[in-house]
Amino acid sequence: MSSYLTEKIGNIAINMYTVVYLIQLHKGCDFMENNQDLKIMVDDIEMLLDGILLSGVSVTLDGTLREVNRLAVSCDKFGLKEGASMLFKLEEALKMKRHSLNFDLDEVVKTLAVLGSYVSLIKDKMKKL
Repeated sequence: MSSYLTEKIGNIAINMYTVVYLIQLHKGCDFMENNQDLKIMVDDIEMLLDGILLSGVSVTLDGTLREVNRLAVSCDKFGLKEGASMLFKLEEALKMKRHSLNFDLDEVVKTLAVLGSYVSLIKDKMKKL
C-alpha cells in the first residue's frame, strides 16, 4: 500500500473516534434524529461517489460540484474534518479539470478510493453503536 493511502487511512482511523464521540454525544438528545441525519449524509456521499465513478471523471457537471461542496460542508458540521477535507479537495480537482488540460487523474482516483474507504468505516462504526 502506498504511503499516501497509509497516511490517509491513519487519519481516517483518528477521525472515526470523532464519529463515535459525536454519536455518543447525541445519544441523550435527539440521538435517533442526529444519527439519521448522519446516515443520510453518509448515504449521499456513497451515491455521489458511485455517480462519479459511473459517469467517469471526464464529465463534471455543475450539479456534481454543488453536491460535493454541500456534502463537504455537512461533513464539517458533523465534525468529520477528514471527510470534509477530502471532499473539498475533490471539488477543487474537478473544478481544475474543467479549466485545464493539466489534470491529475491519479490524484482524483486516490481521493475517490480513500473516500470510499472512509464511508465504509463510518457505516461499520454506526452499525456497531
